Amino acid sequence: MTVADLSKIEARVEVDENDVVLINVGDTTKVEIDAFGDKKFIALVSQIGNSAKTTGAGSQDEVVNFEVRISLLDPDNQIRPGMSCDADIETETKYGVITVPIQSVTARMEKPEEGEKKEEKPEEGEKKEEKPKKRKKPEEVVFRVDGNQVKQIKIKTGISDDTYIEVTEGLDEGVEIVNGPYRAISKELEDGSKVMLPNKDKDKKDKDKKSDETVVDSTETETDSAK
Repeated sequence: MTVADLSKIEARVEVDENDVVLINVGDTTKVEIDAFGDKKFIALVSQIGNSAKTTGAGSQDEVVNFEVRISLLDPDNQIRPGMSCDADIETETKYGVITVPIQSVTARMEKPEEGEKKEEKPEEGEKKEEKPKKRKKPEEVVFRVDGNQVKQIKIKTGISDDTYIEVTEGLDEGVEIVNGPYRAISKELEDGSKVMLPNKDKDKKDKDKKSDETVVDSTETETDSAK
């Protein structure tokens, strides 16, 4: 037979390989057990698995997870072994930081500066020495609302949750930035693009839109806590 000590309850969850590297033993966790509705139980990470659990190996649906064990601090006496649960593991928490919606941040390649010398063609009979080219990485940017145009601002980001991301450099609190559809921000917007803000232009009688205008929403940077 199996004897269970119900005063000590441990949840076992599977964490994706990209997220498990962020977890440490002792991280605070909020556990939701299906049988208890929206009630959340506070727990701590007690063990992180070293062996991967792979499903769909060799296919496009291959998933690699690691088992993480979480000990509940004050378990309800009605919790039973085998119940289903979900866990939110808080890997890091910061207070009083500037945050923006995740969809407001996109990546752009740095454009070459004007006046940059073009590569000289080698003369006949000369061999050109090939220098290894440095691969430029895309930069994270947001678009600030400036009248009916937008200005591209380079930023540096920190931690994030499902909705907001921390901005560590490049923005001050209260700056109005573009927050709109993914396609508009990631593909269509450029530095100096014209935009229309629905919440500001909804009372206009003339609803004709110019072909070079993109309809977006705006939001202000906030000082908030991030996890």
